[in-house]
Amino acid sequence: MTITPPPPTDLSGLVEAFAQTTGAVLDLAGGLDESQAGLATECPGWTVLDQVRHVASIEALILGEPVPDHDVSGHAHVRNDFGVIIEKYLEGRRARSLQDVVDELTEVRERRLADLGAPDQTLESPSASPFGPATHGDVLPMRVFDIWCHEQDLREALGVPGGLDTAAAALSVSRGLMGLPRKIAQAGLLADGRRVVIEVTGPVATTFTVSVATNEAGKAIGKASAGADDGTAARVALDTRAFMRRIAGRWPVDQLGAEISGDASLAAQVLEAMVVTP
Repeated sequence: MTITPPPPTDLSGLVEAFAQTTGAVLDLAGGLDESQAGLATECPGWTVLDQVRHVASIEALILGEPVPDHDVSGHAHVRNDFGVIIEKYLEGRRARSLQDVVDELTEVRERRLADLGAPDQTLESPSASPFGPATHGDVLPMRVFDIWCHEQDLREALGVPGGLDTAAAALSVSRGLMGLPRKIAQAGLLADGRRVVIEVTGPVATTFTVSVATNEAGKAIGKASAGADDGTAARVALDTRAFMRRIAGRWPVDQLGAEISGDASLAAQVLEAMVVTP
């Protein structure tokens, strides 16, 4: 799939993207006052400071911090077992001050960059993750995607636009694109052989066609192919910001400003199914 600018795929490029987006989170957090820290964000249940707590806590997890023993059953935004684990790490940091959380993120970021920059590290080197043992090649793209989406949560809440033209942004678009066909197939769309073109316009740009086929086991499998197809039933165009806000489940369809041609009903259903994050 062609994405412009191309997302990083080698270890040094992934580490640079990780450094870039964690650095942006730190820059945003370092300029906060207490009133801004308590602002709600588009991530359900989380404030601006919670976003910073989350980024710091998951990097601490990767560095070996065990799952804290906290009861998070009272949080309505926690919807699954994975969410419980994530919230437990965050819950243990809710009593900490803004400066304490900024200091922690600074420390864990430095430790992570030192570990990742060691001369013996490769994409195949082992890494801890929220999902268990993995490799840097597995974990870094996932972490860049997650952190960049939370960087954008911070920017939206604070009214500080930016970060849409970075390597981390390109990688995040790539990750969103990877998960999108599966979501469309799970929603029961395009099983009749129709296809939809989705165009993402700058700063990160790509155009791809989504289709769904049935495998030998009778399961619907979504597929994204590069470019546009003249035989498609609908076309949807979004800018980078709107595409990724929808991929992350932050914006409703009527906020996206999507340009639609062809089958408007089908396009609307695709936009509804576009949420990739859990």
